[in-house]
Amino acid sequence: MVKYSWADIGKLADKSDKRLLVIVRQSTNDLLKGIKIAPGINRGGSRQRGVIPRDLGALAGSLQSSLSGTTSLSGPVGQTSWVGVIGSMQVGDKARFAWGGLVAPYAAAVHFGSNGVTGTFWIDVAKGKWPGYVRGAIVKAKAAVR
Repeated sequence: MVKYSWADIGKLADKSDKRLLVIVRQSTNDLLKGIKIAPGINRGGSRQRGVIPRDLGALAGSLQSSLSGTTSLSGPVGQTSWVGVIGSMQVGDKARFAWGGLVAPYAAAVHFGSNGVTGTFWIDVAKGKWPGYVRGAIVKAKAAVR
């Protein structure tokens, strides 16, 4: 049996914070990297569930990433805008990732479907994979933070 003293509490808290940071960064990174982009209908592709269709590139490139909390980061737009946000994240921060805006105002119609065309629901599919990404990040955090 492992015995701890009050003097160990600070070390344990630091270790826990470091592991949580690795988990939140890794799982968020894995989720966003896991969203697939494939040719859309206008490029000879099809609407696939869980995939962002690339016809003109505006939708895939319209990702807006922001962070609030210990660090505020707002405004990066683009397919890899999430990289800076994840790198700046701290435990307890709130990150926001959204597609569309002025760059691709049709994002909701593509996601949910419109005018008889099936939606791709890429956000919903990614959200459903979140628990698996967190489990994988926990394994990595345990190995990385000792």
